[in-house]
Amino acid sequence: MSLMVFNGSPRGVNSNSDVIASWFLKGFEESKTVYLNKVKQHETYINESIEFEKLLFVFPLYVDGMPGQVKYFFEQMNKQKKVFKNKEVTFIIHSGFSEAIHSKNLEKYLYRFADLMSMKNYGVVIIPGSEGFRLMPPKMTAKKAEKVAEIGDMFRLNKPFPSAVKESLEGPLVQSKLQRLLFKILSLVGLSNVYWNSQLKKNNAFKNRFDAPYEK
Repeated sequence: MSLMVFNGSPRGVNSNSDVIASWFLKGFEESKTVYLNKVKQHETYINESIEFEKLLFVFPLYVDGMPGQVKYFFEQMNKQKKVFKNKEVTFIIHSGFSEAIHSKNLEKYLYRFADLMSMKNYGVVIIPGSEGFRLMPPKMTAKKAEKVAEIGDMFRLNKPFPSAVKESLEGPLVQSKLQRLLFKILSLVGLSNVYWNSQLKKNNAFKNRFDAPYEK
């Protein structure tokens, strides 16, 4: 079975989406990965997708939605519905959030989009807590990698995704009371924002973190 992978991460190569896609691809002998952050190549990608039987979209959650280049590509797909009619597709949404609830609205959108495009949708897989997959040693992500590979195998074999595996990857819809309490404690001592503050400093934006440009 031939598979075309659409990596929708703004990071492109070496992104968390790349890591997740590599787990999914383990059983596939013929595959091609393209990067939607290369917006000028979108038309080429659509033309190339004609040759592939199956499609995988994997991308991070952005403000409880999708990255702009993914939305733009979907709009280009909509202009060429004949190319995608009856294609077998699945979607993986991942995010740094520890809760699945943030991805639920987008999950509904993707089911609707696949239906409007007349594609055969095998499902939408949600993977919270993905920020850092690209930096973690394989031992730390081994269990998730095994479950994503199982999902990939089912897709390759035209079988429904095991609900137990899908639910395990998705985890809890919201944090437990204990998790919320621990987060509050971490916030009070300043540990909850260590990573995000490091990113702000890296991009020379730390001093602007409390800016409110739209405040009256």
